[in-house]
Amino acid sequence: MFQTKRTRASRPSRSLICLALGGASLLAWPGVSAAQTADPDEIIVTAQKRETRVLDTAEALTALRGDTLEATGGEGLGDLAALVPGLSYSENFGISQIFIRGVGNSFFSPGGDPGVALYADGVYLSDQEATGVAFLDVERIEVLRGPQGALYGRNATGGAVNVLSRSPTQTFEGALGVTAGDFGRQEVDGTLSGPVGDKLRARLAVRYRNLDGYAENELPGGPDPLDAEESLAGRLQLAADVGGGDLRITINGLTQDDAGPGLKILPDPTPQPAQFLFGLRPSASERNYVSQVASNTRDVSSATAQWRREMDGFDLTLIADHRVSDRLISYDQDGTAATQSVTTLDTSSDQSSIEAYLASNGEGPFQWLAGASYIAFDQSRTTTVSGVLPGAFVNPALSLSTPFPFLFKGGGDLESKAWAAYGEGSLALSPKLTVRVGARYNSDKKDADEFLDFFGLTRASQGASWNEWSGRASVEYRPTDQALVYATASRGFKAGALNIGAFTPSVNPEIIINYEIGAKLSSADGRADLSVAAFTSDYTDLQVVQIGPLSQILSNAAAASMNGVEVEGTLRPTRAFRLGFTAAWLDATYDTYAATDQRRGFAVFNLAGKQLPLTSEWQAGVLAAYDWSTPSNGVVSITANYSWRSEYFFTEFNTPDASQDAFGRLDLGVSWTDASDTWTLSAFARNVTDETAIGSMAIVSPLLGSVRVVSLEPPRHFGVRLAYGFR
Repeated sequence: MFQTKRTRASRPSRSLICLALGGASLLAWPGVSAAQTADPDEIIVTAQKRETRVLDTAEALTALRGDTLEATGGEGLGDLAALVPGLSYSENFGISQIFIRGVGNSFFSPGGDPGVALYADGVYLSDQEATGVAFLDVERIEVLRGPQGALYGRNATGGAVNVLSRSPTQTFEGALGVTAGDFGRQEVDGTLSGPVGDKLRARLAVRYRNLDGYAENELPGGPDPLDAEESLAGRLQLAADVGGGDLRITINGLTQDDAGPGLKILPDPTPQPAQFLFGLRPSASERNYVSQVASNTRDVSSATAQWRREMDGFDLTLIADHRVSDRLISYDQDGTAATQSVTTLDTSSDQSSIEAYLASNGEGPFQWLAGASYIAFDQSRTTTVSGVLPGAFVNPALSLSTPFPFLFKGGGDLESKAWAAYGEGSLALSPKLTVRVGARYNSDKKDADEFLDFFGLTRASQGASWNEWSGRASVEYRPTDQALVYATASRGFKAGALNIGAFTPSVNPEIIINYEIGAKLSSADGRADLSVAAFTSDYTDLQVVQIGPLSQILSNAAAASMNGVEVEGTLRPTRAFRLGFTAAWLDATYDTYAATDQRRGFAVFNLAGKQLPLTSEWQAGVLAAYDWSTPSNGVVSITANYSWRSEYFFTEFNTPDASQDAFGRLDLGVSWTDASDTWTLSAFARNVTDETAIGSMAIVSPLLGSVRVVSLEPPRHFGVRLAYGFR
């Protein structure tokens, strides 16, 4: 692996290049006409908190149906990276990390927040460890790229993802499916939906999943294979007309008990603590581990009430939610047969939120929306690391081969409260020209009780509060019914943070200023569409993480800029064939930042011009689907999805020992449905070429040898599914 020397262009020239590329990509698109044909594949979205067509929404927006992911065996947030331009996903210690346009979150301890806001049925999810239940019985996923300053606001500096579940139906229907595959895959899922009596509608979805794991444990008598999963998830929805409006109550639950993610310790050229003490090194085999401890339990539950009523001139929406989660994960920190170090993370959270907004429903030139929200989030975590250290790490008078027993505990309790008021208005100056302005004012307050127990117990309390505004202004032009061109300026922010258990000062919010132009085009016959967005962003007060002697050190120590172009489109040459494509170019680099690298002797490095972690300069994907009828009037469907991304780094230092080379992944799916649409037999194969790629990496304390803890992307695997549906 090597680095090519890059000369950093000045910001004005980079911005002009970025916007020019976005405009140039439109020149290859054929002319459009004012005629319009209904598109059977069109998705109606609620990204602007009202129903709109994707091609009428002046946002960089990707909308995916749930069955698009399911066609090739997709089952979670990680599958969005193959279908959404500019999005990347990492799961560190089983904690979700979504990055859009280089913005995400590398600090996932209590007291911090993500840079991409994740919503489930319109409810913001504060706990990044409790996202799995959202991917059950999914209707669609809406991904907004870029700062969502007005309608989503807080913690949406990179964008927002809203996962929407299928709703109760007016007629009785249901389905039952069984899936089997390699690596011990066993799954059973079912849904039941329809009226209950005269006034109530209900929908029940349940899924059981068991996976033996992709990684072999070389230690005889050790824990089960890692990357395993055994979980049970359920969702009950009740819908009825109440008080002149539509009331929907949703109850979610998820329980999980397995060996957890495969956290592999990579061997290093220099000795690690276990080698000093016992002469042992982690396994060098890509898919093999040596693990004495591996456990992962998770329990998540939530209850949500949503009430919508149409009134004279406006619609009223109320959303109230409460959710709790508990998670305990333990893993072998040294990756050897010795008991050198074991790490346990014990986390629990409690969230309550309420939101209310009014939206105009008239036909006039002026449309508006106004709302307010409140969220209270409590979270606690205790990190425990126990074992033995080389004596010289603690006392220079001891030798490196002398075991020195230690026990580290750190963490605390967080109380976070935030409220916001927001509004947006649009005015049609003419049938073709519209201006839109939105703003949000947000107030955050965080309090923490923290402790550190390492050769003595220390306790402290701290708190901080921040008030920030965010917003968006746009101009939208429609030259024809099939064309939309827009330009936006937006300001987004991520809330300030406390680094609980580290006894360091609070850090200020991150701020991003984004300028963007975009276009959305569709052909007159509805067989082709294209969306292009080009943007330039200034990113200041980045909340960056450095590894200290005992814990992470969080600070506002960097500024960055991002420039990029994103393209996505669909071609439908025939009714049977559909081709989707995405591409993204991103230059996301630090403007100013200097930091010490513990893996290189704690020397200070100037990181200006370095690539932001977990971002690729290039990403591309192609999704092809073909359907045809059998002689018995059944339907056979074949789907192929290929995605590719260029090299990315896991730290700001952009070193080869913390990087992943460019790689591509091919996923395939095939299904047959009988003429009555009752039985479906399908199969999928994922990562067909069996690429090995590092999905996440964490570098731990130098007291533990600064070892690299990684998670690998799943190897090639397949499954077969038989489903029965009825109406």
